[in-house]
Amino acid sequence: MKELRDKQKFKNALYSFPSLAILVVLAFLLARGAAGIVVKERESARTLEALQASNASLTARQESLEEDVARLRTDEGIVEEIRSKFNVTRPGEHLAIVVLEKSKATSTGAGAFAGWKRGWAWLVGLWGK
Repeated sequence: MKELRDKQKFKNALYSFPSLAILVVLAFLLARGAAGIVVKERESARTLEALQASNASLTARQESLEEDVARLRTDEGIVEEIRSKFNVTRPGEHLAIVVLEKSKATSTGAGAFAGWKRGWAWLVGLWGK
């Protein structure tokens, strides 16, 4: 009988308002912590994607630079780089600079009064004869 009363006292204490309020607050804090972890996991996933993209571009840049260094280790690569940077030639070579002729702007027949101008010129031409 005493055991039954002890169990009922424990049940009554467990289901009382203060203990239920404490359990609700504890469950709220645990849920809030879990939600914070989910947010941080998503941020970490975005950061990981950005770092992987950056790593891929840096790897491509490194390969490009290694190719440039390998090219510059040859005599032809050195000569080509010097010519492109400083615009120089070897002794005995000649440099030809080609200048394109600029087209002149004309206004024949393009204006709104082109027909009137021709008619006026014809009329003035008759007067002058």
